Amino acid sequence: MYLILALKIFEDDKIAYVFDSSSSMSGTMAAQIKTQLNAVLGTTKPIFQDYLTQQKFTPVSDSIFMNEFNLESIVVFTPSQNGTFEKAATLEKVPDQTASVLASLQNQMPSYFAEVEATRRVVKVPFSDDRIFIFEKVSDETKTRNTVFLVIVRMSEASEMFRAAMSQKMYLISQDGTVLFGPDGMPGKKLQDTVTPSFLKGSSAKVAQGAETDKAADGTDLLVSFSKAGFGDLIVVTTVEKEKALGAVQILIRKSLIFFGILISVTIILSLFASSGITQALTQLFNATKKVAEGDFNIRVDVKSTDEVGSLADNFNIMAAEVSRLLDQTAEKARMESELQTAKTVQETLFPETRAKIGPLAIAGYYEPASECGGDWWHYCQIGNKIFLWIGDATGHGAPAALITSAAKSASTIIERLNISPSKALELLNRSIYDVSKGRIMMTFFLASFDLDTGELVYCNASHEAPFLIKKGEGPLKKKDLVPLNEVNNPRLGQARDSVYQQTSIQVDEGDSVFFYTDGIPDIQNPGKEAWGEREFIKALIAANKDYPGVNDSVDRFVVSFQGHRQGATLVDDVTFFVVKREGLN
Repeated sequence: MYLILALKIFEDDKIAYVFDSSSSMSGTMAAQIKTQLNAVLGTTKPIFQDYLTQQKFTPVSDSIFMNEFNLESIVVFTPSQNGTFEKAATLEKVPDQTASVLASLQNQMPSYFAEVEATRRVVKVPFSDDRIFIFEKVSDETKTRNTVFLVIVRMSEASEMFRAAMSQKMYLISQDGTVLFGPDGMPGKKLQDTVTPSFLKGSSAKVAQGAETDKAADGTDLLVSFSKAGFGDLIVVTTVEKEKALGAVQILIRKSLIFFGILISVTIILSLFASSGITQALTQLFNATKKVAEGDFNIRVDVKSTDEVGSLADNFNIMAAEVSRLLDQTAEKARMESELQTAKTVQETLFPETRAKIGPLAIAGYYEPASECGGDWWHYCQIGNKIFLWIGDATGHGAPAALITSAAKSASTIIERLNISPSKALELLNRSIYDVSKGRIMMTFFLASFDLDTGELVYCNASHEAPFLIKKGEGPLKKKDLVPLNEVNNPRLGQARDSVYQQTSIQVDEGDSVFFYTDGIPDIQNPGKEAWGEREFIKALIAANKDYPGVNDSVDRFVVSFQGHRQGATLVDDVTFFVVKREGLN
């Protein structure tokens, strides 16, 4: 009974863990799809408004369109007198490509327009590739005339993630079960051809997220999780074969049989040599064993004897308590470690290479989170003749802060393509952070652009720790040679959606360095809970750069300094910094 109960508990816990893990994955992918598509529509809204105002695409619309690499084309349809929609204008990157696409969809277009009239937005994937078709209905100022914009978006990275083979299969489907993205051979087919999902039927179709046990077309039991993307009728579905998910149960059965075989053998041997003096103690042990078999691990045996029976009773008490503790602890620890490791692996992809050389700029950085997931993020990229340097710190650390850094990374990928000033970039990034967190989680940020031609560093600060410009002098570095870049300071990102940001500039000469960091560095504690502090931080910064070394040596020396104070103690906040030095081109 105990073995059956334990296996049942373990199996239920394993299924719950798989559901939790797959639900987290489907939820993450759904959020990513929603964020990416909303970002694309956010880019196209000015194009829509420009067309509705001018009744044509202007050079402004064309410029915005060409700078968004995910957009393939935008087609405008206006209602005709006979009640149908006719093509009025087209923006496209490959001439005449859209015409052939629309010609191949001639039979489906009437149903698409009927659907968009009823729902305002329709998302389709009529071809088995990485293109998503978004039909968006927009009304004019009089609310009497509707214009339908067809936006064709390339989703190469998302399509590849759904197509990649893994232990869990993922599908992006519409409400009717049509597979938009998924494993090879599935796009364009119905999910019902492979799985018999009940979440697409009846009242379950209104649930935003959930998990259930279904069967595949060949009768295989599947663990299915789903999350609605919140964009059109898109749904992300993950499936796992139940037999593979419960493979660990067979191992537990073998180990449990060995354990019970040993336990029964010991009991029989003790029974053969028992005397009348220990009958009562053995009866207590027998009754206690029955309780354990029933799942009561809190049972204890009260035997006062000091012989082998008394020792057996003591060991039994220890065993019951330890088994109870380990079952709970192991299940919870396995679930949390797997979930956090997945989040950590995903977040590590957000960071750039820690060593780089771009033109005259040498870059080296260091990042260590206080927990599995961190709230710090740094980045660099080249846009034209300028190198942009990014560093930010979300409120707190852990999974919530990591989600904000992911949003910042996603937004920065789009902002990089606009080739705008740091202040304007932070205004756009602020809106993205505010829209994601609604003011509950904020982010300090510092963004600078280095001009490769002039050496001018233009920067904008959103309440972040001011970096230090390290001016190269004739002798060893002094404190006076550290110039804090604190001429401007603006509100944190996510504090208010309409915040306006100011910027300023400073000249960076050859041999000069800039040290960017987050506030987790002065807060580093040793085993005695003593913080490193601003004074020791500045002293270590001067010592690491006293002879104006290369960026790699500067980073390595500084790490040695704070690790010497830390002495292996747990971090209280994420530690992030990077050094940028203007060197020669050779």
